[in-house]
Amino acid sequence: MSFARYRSGGIGMRICVRAGLAAFVIWSTAPVVWLVLSSLLDQMALIARPPDFAAHNFTIGNFATVMGSAAALWRSIFNSLLVALFSTSIALALGAPAAYALARLAVPRANAIAFLILATQMLPGIAIAIPLFIAISRLGMIDNLVSLGLVYLSFNLPIVIWILRGFFLAIPTGLERAAAVDGAGILQTFWHIVLPISLPPLGAAAVFAFVEAWNEFFFALILTRQSAQTVPLVIAQFAGQYQTVFGQMMAAAVISVAPVILLAILFKDQIVRGFADGMMKG
Repeated sequence: MSFARYRSGGIGMRICVRAGLAAFVIWSTAPVVWLVLSSLLDQMALIARPPDFAAHNFTIGNFATVMGSAAALWRSIFNSLLVALFSTSIALALGAPAAYALARLAVPRANAIAFLILATQMLPGIAIAIPLFIAISRLGMIDNLVSLGLVYLSFNLPIVIWILRGFFLAIPTGLERAAAVDGAGILQTFWHIVLPISLPPLGAAAVFAFVEAWNEFFFALILTRQSAQTVPLVIAQFAGQYQTVFGQMMAAAVISVAPVILLAILFKDQIVRGFADGMMKG
């Protein structure tokens, strides 16, 4: 539905659109609200059927316990931060030039190459889990942050290339032609002309890659043991054999998602602009 059609529509159409948007917002934010409420309830209130949301059951004891005694959680947050920054920075450093080459240089079958790059995301992780584990174990890099970061890079890099290629295709060629007239080469044009106007899609791609690496669970489960464990693994450990400490698990989850939410709030404009510009022609 176009904006002009929405403006020219009647009251019924506007009510339907706003009701749909409200339903979408409620549907999207309900899990976050439930997560926060659960982190503030004691164990007995959480396991009641239905959960007891009486005022006297709310407490910050779950956060005090997690922050005071779960040293593994803080180590895992640090590990997740290192791995996410490592994979994101390399994905941008390699993905931006690759995307520009596919968008602007005379690369044979550039569209087919771009599609094949994106098609790597369609391969389920379980299909490569065993050979990947064997290869990394033979290299002696199990429970290693570098190997985990390289694995995350392998599925972040295609998305970064796809997002940035769409944006580079949308850039008017007149800017690059003017730079060529002034004697600038391909690398100079890319570094001094294209990159400075590509900050929104670069920011969007960076946030997407960071969140993907931060939330990843499956490969972290099979490639780490103790020292390189990431946040999702430590949160899962609150589910024991005989009892699941739901309140502390939810509190740990709130602590772990706080950096991602803060990142999204700080860069919301860049994310919206970047995905809008990058996906239009991608």
